[in-house]
Amino acid sequence: MNGDEWLENRRVVNKYLLKENSEKIFENPVKNTIHELLQKWINETKKGFYVPNLETEFYRLSIDVIISAMLGSSISHKFSAHSDALLTAFAEEVKKIFQTTTKLYGWPVNMCQKLNLKAWRDFKKSVDVSLFLANKIVEEMINIKKPKDGLINLLIEENLNPEIIKRIIVDFVIAAGDTTSYTTIWTLYLLSKNKDVRQELFKKNSIIGYAIKESMRLYPVAPFLTRILPKECIFGAYKLKGGTPIIVSIYTSGRDEQYFSKATEYLPYRWDRNDLRRKELENHVSSASLPFALGARSCIGRKLAMLQMTELITQIVQNFDFECINKDEVTTKTSQVLVPSQEIKLSFSLRKTVSE
Repeated sequence: MNGDEWLENRRVVNKYLLKENSEKIFENPVKNTIHELLQKWINETKKGFYVPNLETEFYRLSIDVIISAMLGSSISHKFSAHSDALLTAFAEEVKKIFQTTTKLYGWPVNMCQKLNLKAWRDFKKSVDVSLFLANKIVEEMINIKKPKDGLINLLIEENLNPEIIKRIIVDFVIAAGDTTSYTTIWTLYLLSKNKDVRQELFKKNSIIGYAIKESMRLYPVAPFLTRILPKECIFGAYKLKGGTPIIVSIYTSGRDEQYFSKATEYLPYRWDRNDLRRKELENHVSSASLPFALGARSCIGRKLAMLQMTELITQIVQNFDFECINKDEVTTKTSQVLVPSQEIKLSFSLRKTVSE
C-alpha cells in the first residue's frame, strides 16, 4: 500500500495501536501467551539448569503474541495449538528471508534477476513460501469466531475491505519475529553481563523501560533508517533534490560520545530524568537513538512490542537467575537486522524465592 490508500488504513490501525493507552486492549492476550512460555521454563529449571534456544523460543513467542493480539484472549491459545506445525514452518521461512537478503546487499534487483543468482533464487523462494503460509494463517484466523478484544474483530467493525484486513495482518505476522525477539535477546545478554543492573531491576521493575531503551541504543535491531526526501532540502552544506534516498546509521549515532557520554556502557539510568546519576553524564541527545524510527512511517507495532518485551523480561528477571555461557566474545553482524555474531547462550536457574 502507498499514498492515500496507505494513509487511510494507517489512520484506522493507529487508533488501536498508537493512541494513548491503546495497548491496554492487548494486555491479557500478551500476558497469557508469555505466562505459558515461562511456565515451561520454570518446569524445565526445576530439573536443574536450563539453556533454551533463545532465538527459536522468542521467535515463535513473538508470532504467538501477534496472533493473540489479533484474535483476542479466549481463542488464540486454541488456534496456536491447532496450527502449531503451520506456525513453526512459517517462522522458519521468515528467518530465511533475513538470512538470504544479507547475501544480496549491494546487488541491483534487475541484475540479480538477470543473472539468476542462487542467493536471489533462495530469497525469492523464501518470500513466496512465507507469503503463502502467512496468507494461509491469516485466512484461518479471519474465518474463526473471534472475541471482541482481538484486532481483527476491531478492524472488521471499521468496515475495512476484507482483503485490506488480510494484507494488514500478513504484514504484522511477517514483521513480528526478528525485531522483538532479537531486542529481547540483546537485553537479556546485557543484563547477564551487568548483574548490578539486573539486581536493580529485580528490586524495582519500574525501570524495565529504561533497560530496554538502553539495549536498543546499543543494539538497534534495525541499524539503519532509510527515507526518500519528499522535496528539496538543505542539509548543512548540501542541497539535496526531492526523491533523494537518505540512509542514517542509528547504530553509529547511538554509540557516538558527542550524543551519549560513556556511549559503550550499558547504563539504563541515562534515560531516567529522576535518577541523580544522570547528572554525571554530560551528553544525552535522545533523538540520536530512534529504534522505532520517527514520524508518519514510524513502527506501528512499537507499543505492542514494548508490552511484550516489558512483560517477558520483567517475568524472567523476577523468576530466574541467568548467566552468559558463551566462551568467545559476542559481537554483531547484519542479517537484514542486527543479530549476534554467534548464538547467545544463557543458562537459567530458578531464583531461590521461586524454587522454595
